[in-house]
Amino acid sequence: MSGPRTPQRSEERREAGMGPVASAAQWAQPCPHSMPTRKCTGGRGMFACTQAILSADGWSGAGAVLDVGCGSGGALAHLPARRRVGVDIAPLALAYARRHVDLALLCASAMSLPLAPAQFDLVLALDMLDQRQVDSRQALLACAGQLRPDGRLLLRVSAHPWLRGAHDEATGTGARMNARQLRTLIQAAGLSVRRLTFANFTLFPLAASRRLLADTLSQPLAQDLQLPPAPLNRLLRMVLQGEARWLRSGRNLPWGLSLYALAIKRPEPRGAREARS
Repeated sequence: MSGPRTPQRSEERREAGMGPVASAAQWAQPCPHSMPTRKCTGGRGMFACTQAILSADGWSGAGAVLDVGCGSGGALAHLPARRRVGVDIAPLALAYARRHVDLALLCASAMSLPLAPAQFDLVLALDMLDQRQVDSRQALLACAGQLRPDGRLLLRVSAHPWLRGAHDEATGTGARMNARQLRTLIQAAGLSVRRLTFANFTLFPLAASRRLLADTLSQPLAQDLQLPPAPLNRLLRMVLQGEARWLRSGRNLPWGLSLYALAIKRPEPRGAREARS
């Protein structure tokens, strides 16, 4: 799926410090989350929440960032960073991502990243770990391997397993997680959880009721997958931006449609390093 080794691709790979492209044959279809999206509530509003969590943790933009499952590159392109690398399995999404300047891009599997290890200060995995084709443990280990000591990993997944239904089938979501499940996955990858918080809090009661009712009555969910009218879209974005201000203050949200986790890779104890060498 990586395509021919054109000069442009070779240059992108050199800039990213990339090795040979991993095989993605096990991925029959590109993940729906990777496809290009319009400027809608989910994009701008949730990006504001992402920025708020990183800002509250002191992210200054001085380091290198890897976005695993970067999609069309919107979040990566607008995040302050010294160096930006994006990985996605969908060639069409990467074609859109190439419209952004200063992004090194690679078409590869999240579960087998063809990158030199321990070279990033921040790794993003937003709405990737819970996708249908992704082995969450394997992908999380791959992401953790890209972090330098004291590097951060920011995850976002769909929350609440009890909410799984037709909407998830339509959007390619393979699993929803609760905070305990996500914490266990992170710790199994050798990382320390720094923060866990929900997002999309304000709209949660309405959205959850709508989806549960639709599943009970077997109603179509086409409206959930369409861009809302512009006035409503602006209102919803303002709601999420209000949540972002709350998150920027360091306070968490008790529930929501999405679950964020911020983790850190602790430096290996000196004694362990000496024993191994």
